[in-house]
Amino acid sequence: MQTAERKKNKPIIKYVPIFREIVRNFTDPREIFREAISNSLDHGATNIRIKVYEEAKRADKELVIVIWDNGIGLSEERFHAFWNLSDSPELTDEISETKRGKRVGEKGHGTKTYWKCRVLEVESISKKADGSSWHVCSEMHEPINSLLKADAVMKDELPDFEWTDQIEQGKETFTGITIRGYQTDDKEYFRHEAVLDYILWFTKFGSVELEFNIDVHKNKILELQGLGKDKPEHIKFGHVFPPVSNNIQKLKSQWKDSWPNYYVNKWVYASQTLEGYPGSKIDIVFYLEGDSVKRDYNQMLSRPGRTKERWHYTVTERYGLYVCKDYIPLDPSQRVNEWIAEKSEYTLYHAFVNCQDFYLTANRASIGNTDGNFLVKVEQAVQKIFRERIQSDLHYKAYQEEIDYMKQQSRIERTEAQEKSDIRNRFNYAKTKRVGKYSCLDKPTVVLMEPRQEAEVLIIYSIVSAVKPGLFPFRILDYSTSAGIDALCILESGSGGLEEGNLRYVEFKKALTHHFRDHTFSRLAGVVCWECNLENGAEISDLAGSKRKLRKTSKNGEAIYMLLAPPDVPGSHIQVYVLKQILADKLGIKFETPIA
Repeated sequence: MQTAERKKNKPIIKYVPIFREIVRNFTDPREIFREAISNSLDHGATNIRIKVYEEAKRADKELVIVIWDNGIGLSEERFHAFWNLSDSPELTDEISETKRGKRVGEKGHGTKTYWKCRVLEVESISKKADGSSWHVCSEMHEPINSLLKADAVMKDELPDFEWTDQIEQGKETFTGITIRGYQTDDKEYFRHEAVLDYILWFTKFGSVELEFNIDVHKNKILELQGLGKDKPEHIKFGHVFPPVSNNIQKLKSQWKDSWPNYYVNKWVYASQTLEGYPGSKIDIVFYLEGDSVKRDYNQMLSRPGRTKERWHYTVTERYGLYVCKDYIPLDPSQRVNEWIAEKSEYTLYHAFVNCQDFYLTANRASIGNTDGNFLVKVEQAVQKIFRERIQSDLHYKAYQEEIDYMKQQSRIERTEAQEKSDIRNRFNYAKTKRVGKYSCLDKPTVVLMEPRQEAEVLIIYSIVSAVKPGLFPFRILDYSTSAGIDALCILESGSGGLEEGNLRYVEFKKALTHHFRDHTFSRLAGVVCWECNLENGAEISDLAGSKRKLRKTSKNGEAIYMLLAPPDVPGSHIQVYVLKQILADKLGIKFETPIA
């Protein structure tokens, strides 16, 4: 390339697609409350009010969400940042103070969850440096539709917002946000019970930080009124945990064998170091809870005797080990149960691991942006604490020993119960089982029981062979039960004695079927079965796929069953010995139901 003039330019940002994707990335519509609550607490609010209702004056009964707090309000800088993307001004230290010295909101993305609506209204009062109050009222019309329209016509134009402002004196600070026509496919998300559950599990107001004696938000109150609720409900700050109840003997005296359902113990480990990352810390709170306790404080859990509504969930769907940042648990899909438990054991645990160095995706839905090596070290630290401190704790050991003993007793009782049930079932069967009797000179009467399986066919054959030698033209040398029931035999009519070339197989079956899966016809001397229900001429195949046809004939009044060798395959026919028929024809034995 010849020398040419060097040129310079800057990359262009297409704002509309970015805004649209960020708005859409917040997939659970209740995330709007997570972002609003974090902003309110970051701005020093001690009281937050949330109301969700349907606008009765509109034919479509559009969804309206009102969020109000008594925080420091929006200064002019913070007001404009509210509408911008990735614009999150710093707050004063006295407002933003937390254990880590950082507030929750830092990316400037959260308020974009409000844009999925028809109209977005913002009103706020904040204090100016001179002591006066700045009062602003603003609104944006059709934010989501404007983004979609601009994208459709390939214009990079964001929707406008309008505002009016004035200076006032002596007014209390606040911020109020009204979201009209919020778009959602399912209003059940905004049922009061569903919103309350979400707030107490997945927002800053449901933070687990109180377990680590971080009480900066301890006395703050949230008033919530979701769909279906006539008046606001006052909610205390902090994730709900049950009181500890780990006296096993006391629980046994009250609840007998159901005591594990009411057991509660907890372990808390703050500021734990990570190998290889000396500047990072993790905090762990670990509760072990019985299911009855969980259902006492968590009304959203499904339970026997109550119709399961769409907003209810199971213990398996909700409990386990959660990852947190800012002491806010992430979505249940981000649980890391495999770090501490196998199979369904995690349902016993109500546990959280917090790390301020987790890097979350923009919608706070995942720790997927966190370095993989760092996550491995967090996992190893959690596992070490669980193994060396929690499982080694005397309370945990006592609990586990009692559970193991109960399981052992349960297995014993279950085995005894199964044995009793088996005896009862077999007794009932024995009363209806068909038996046949055979009497011969100078020998006691032989009682034969109709078989149910192949092994019993072999027993009848052995008894009959002993009582009536020569009834079958082969001599059994060895039995095998590894794959079905078969026997190695030598033909009585053969010559040469016990030599490998004279050995054959005899297959034992309850009933003759269309397939032999264990042997080929070439090494089969005969088939001994109890009954044959196949039609004359039925085709039967062997292990190698060779086929023979069943022929039924009679001679001197006795039925003869034979598997015919095809004309193009050398070898003799294979006789089928149908024991029921042989015993009737040759020995006159009839099987009848005994009298009970």
